[in-house]
Amino acid sequence: MNKKPSIIGRMFDAIAPTYDTLNTILSFSIDKVWRKAAIKSLVIRPGDLVLDVATGTGDLALLATSRGGWVIGIDLSRQMLLHASSKAREQSLDTQYAVVQADALSMPFRNDTFNSAMVAFGIRNMENMDVFLTEIHRVLNPHGRFSILEFSVPEGLPFRWIYLAYLTYVIPCIGYLISGNYDAYRYLSDSVMKFPTPKTLEGIMEKQGFRIIRSRALLGGISHLYLVEKQ
Repeated sequence: MNKKPSIIGRMFDAIAPTYDTLNTILSFSIDKVWRKAAIKSLVIRPGDLVLDVATGTGDLALLATSRGGWVIGIDLSRQMLLHASSKAREQSLDTQYAVVQADALSMPFRNDTFNSAMVAFGIRNMENMDVFLTEIHRVLNPHGRFSILEFSVPEGLPFRWIYLAYLTYVIPCIGYLISGNYDAYRYLSDSVMKFPTPKTLEGIMEKQGFRIIRSRALLGGISHLYLVEKQ
């Protein structure tokens, strides 16, 4: 899988118009529940400055603004950011949410800028995990919290087999039928299956200077929520 930022950015540009629709269909709307859990874990206070990495069409960021946070969302995809900005204006939240087209491996922010950071279903797209986590650590305030929501593969049988079949065959086909882009949803399946296990990712984050506060499997392990703190 080629995770060069230019390739990832173009891929998400291509699926931006149908991204929200497919998220709802493919997750049976459960992704909305997961995002709310991620926001709740951060304990955002009014006036907090929050970084939303791989902000996409802005769903996680807009939830954070409802808690009184001021959010800066970054993403490689210009088309995703246009959708996010439009959604914020429609909800009259554009004064609390700003978007920046930027690479999360080299963020245009000063050290110790943000009270909190978060990423939903975007960490597996990072070309270099160590560099990404170093950047998050750099821009967070001391003891700032970082919430990560990402897909994973269940360990228990037979649910693991059922999920892998859905991931491998059903998702790419539905993705193609609605978006017209088979490769993007084939990439989604491949990237989930090749992503580090929760235990492995926890170890990587600890080596990069984070303390694991919480690590919780969601819906039998098809998704995972991590909450870590900058040490």
